[in-house]
Amino acid sequence: MLFEGTVIDGTIVLDDTSEAFPNGTRVSVAAVTGMEPAIRKTPGVCGGTACVGRRRIPVWKLVEVRRFGHSDGDIQSAFGPPLTGVELAHAWAYAASHPGEIDRAIPANDEA
Repeated sequence: MLFEGTVIDGTIVLDDTSEAFPNGTRVSVAAVTGMEPAIRKTPGVCGGTACVGRRRIPVWKLVEVRRFGHSDGDIQSAFGPPLTGVELAHAWAYAASHPGEIDRAIPANDEA
């Protein structure tokens, strides 16, 4: 079985020419971040943007808050349950390796 798709807003959507599963089902899957399970992109969750683990905390939002001058401690305690140091370290690592994505996401989501 051959599957081909197109990335649309960070989600891979099967092209119309791709085979469907035997039961006719077509799927879309999240693009990988390369940092799963620490950082995930899930279709329909926070617009499919990179989030911390299984939480609905977008990495771009953490970067934006940090740019406003908040400390890591402030950022960690702003969430319930608080973010761990490891979770925050993964977010910073992802942001450092995907700066264009983060820089585009901040204004795009502030306008929404």
